[in-house]
Amino acid sequence: MKSIIVTGASGNMGQAVVKRFAQDGQKVYAVLGLGEHSGMFSESAMAKNIDVQFLNLTDETVSEGYVKGIVAKDPAVEAAVCIVGGWQPGTLSETTGYELDKMFKLNFATAFNIAKPLMEYFERRGSGQFIFIGARPAINPAEAKNQVAYALSKSLVFRLAEIINDQGKFKNIRASVIIPSILDTPQNRAAMPDADMSDWVTPESAADTIAFILSDTGNAMRETVIKLYNQA
Repeated sequence: MKSIIVTGASGNMGQAVVKRFAQDGQKVYAVLGLGEHSGMFSESAMAKNIDVQFLNLTDETVSEGYVKGIVAKDPAVEAAVCIVGGWQPGTLSETTGYELDKMFKLNFATAFNIAKPLMEYFERRGSGQFIFIGARPAINPAEAKNQVAYALSKSLVFRLAEIINDQGKFKNIRASVIIPSILDTPQNRAAMPDADMSDWVTPESAADTIAFILSDTGNAMRETVIKLYNQA
């Protein structure tokens, strides 16, 4: 049985990923933010496969301690899916240092703080995978110009994946980046009621893609960047 760490587990994509792997019989270490609700997992038929922790992943010390504790008790941990993130609108002239710092912490530091200690473990273990969540504005300046802090912070996720892929090239360690366009979530439906939701990407579709990357079939993929755009 594989063991997988999933951060941002309380969000729409996070829930779908946790449930997908738990239903597949994997052990899932689901990380939620402090004070978040975890009932969606306790009610699941697969709850026995889900270990829930509430952590502030912007805290490097807390994150490192969590990773070291998990791998010490479960050497089968072989992947991390880093989903924690947030969004911030604003043009270049509107963006403040506070907003840059906020987005940096949410979108990059939460991934880095898990990846750093886990990379050390994967190097000792001889294998491992990371899945990061990118964003289209991070690779498309036309979209980035109206969400500058968000785009800049997400661009660092791509660089982190590239560094991991280079460092892990001959160690069977790799990182992939998933880029969803618009997720079909209750929040997005409420914000864009007139949109054609059939053009969007469901959280379940994202979870299926992640499961494929981490499967035996997807094992040969390297330096993977997947654009889950659908028609949006």
